[in-house]
Amino acid sequence: MEYYISNFSSVKKEEVKIKGSKGSFIQWLVTKDHGAHYAVRRFTLEPNGVIAPHVHKYQETVIILKGSTKVCVGREVKELHENDFIFIDSGVEHAFYNGMDPLEFICIIDYVDDMSIHPVDRSCI
Repeated sequence: MEYYISNFSSVKKEEVKIKGSKGSFIQWLVTKDHGAHYAVRRFTLEPNGVIAPHVHKYQETVIILKGSTKVCVGREVKELHENDFIFIDSGVEHAFYNGMDPLEFICIIDYVDDMSIHPVDRSCI
């Protein structure tokens, strides 16, 4: 495929399935099905939404489009705001905790042989 054009409203929105997550949704915008070597995903979190602690083998870059979030990365807590971004390397535990306003971010990941996500049974907030 030489190019692909769409709109957020045309892409299926699914609940994030990581154990302990709530009020969080994912849309797969660009994937290997489009011929890409990476994936672009859009996440939205309702007020007090959570993407629970987890780890995986792929790298990711998260770009905050709207709102702010507390990100647990390793054993640290960082606060990210609109227009901030973070790179998270493979094998690094992380989680996202939303405040009282809706949160929206883009997450770009690489494809690796093992795309599984492993929940981590701890909270850093």
